[in-house]
Amino acid sequence: MAYLPDEFGSDCFDCIPDPIIILIFNNISDIKSLIRCRSVSKRFNSLVPQTDSVLLRVDRVISASDSEFEDGVSFVFTIFKSLFKTLQDLISPYRASLPDLARCQNSPTQILRGFDGIRNLRVELPSGDLRLEKGTTIKWVARFGKTLKNCVILGFRSGNTGLEGTVDFNNNDGDGAGGGLKMRVVWTISVLIAASARHYMMLDVISEQNHLTNLIVNDRENEGSVKLDKDGLKECRNSSADEMEEEINESSNGADSGLWWRTNRTKVPAVRMRMRHEARMELSEGMLMEGATLVVVRPLRGGGERNEMEEQSGDIELAAEAFGKEGIYAEAAERLLKSRSYILEMNSF
Repeated sequence: MAYLPDEFGSDCFDCIPDPIIILIFNNISDIKSLIRCRSVSKRFNSLVPQTDSVLLRVDRVISASDSEFEDGVSFVFTIFKSLFKTLQDLISPYRASLPDLARCQNSPTQILRGFDGIRNLRVELPSGDLRLEKGTTIKWVARFGKTLKNCVILGFRSGNTGLEGTVDFNNNDGDGAGGGLKMRVVWTISVLIAASARHYMMLDVISEQNHLTNLIVNDRENEGSVKLDKDGLKECRNSSADEMEEEINESSNGADSGLWWRTNRTKVPAVRMRMRHEARMELSEGMLMEGATLVVVRPLRGGGERNEMEEQSGDIELAAEAFGKEGIYAEAAERLLKSRSYILEMNSF
């Protein structure tokens, strides 16, 4: 049996350098596990806050009001008042150095306040935000700075559901109008509301976590993701509190101020949507998509719009970033990019 020299003491773990332990914590990432690690020892308690990669899993989501939605918009479920189940059992014995989790269990900002060096943060919601009819699938990725930068949406219905009441995507006239187009516009608006609500939810976290360089807010169903890179986070921080307050007041003073989602999300700017559609598409794995639709959304920039070729090329890049590693969805997006496109514009809301 080999023995360690006396200078190492009896605890071999004490010999591991701090940077290696922090690297281990970064790979753990889950914030509940990290909070538990803080209760192991004084050393762990001092090192856990230096973790720079954190996963924050949300246990439950409720609406902004305890009452029923006033506007009847049942396809969005995105406003977050209460985020975590009780974390009482996770509180470290070193209570003086931990946030008061018992009092702030509903606030991700407060929970993350005990971590002073987060660079990569992923927030995972318990479910997607859209309430869709059975057999319908929506996948989306939205990128933000102070406001929306772009959004890529892929929607379809499974071709073998045989459901009654299936949307008739073939009921289109020559320019792509008809019932199918109306449904695709509903999909797009729903996604933009959901994405802007997720962005709004994270504004306090962004303002307090000054070292943050990458933020992703997704859901366990892998329906959609809101992403902010280093430049987007910087832009978001640099937008003044007065600008944000003015935007909120503008929404709340409108004719429809009773709509809960108008005052609990970031304002969506006027946008230009390039939409591509195939009524029926069979993919390599035998999957049949009905009403397969790809929508690329960009804010309207006064006088600075790209030409047709630049925009088409940009669509390919954005779709590849959004779905390039997603197998069947990547194939569907690639096929749709070759289809005829339609342009729609929408005012800010």
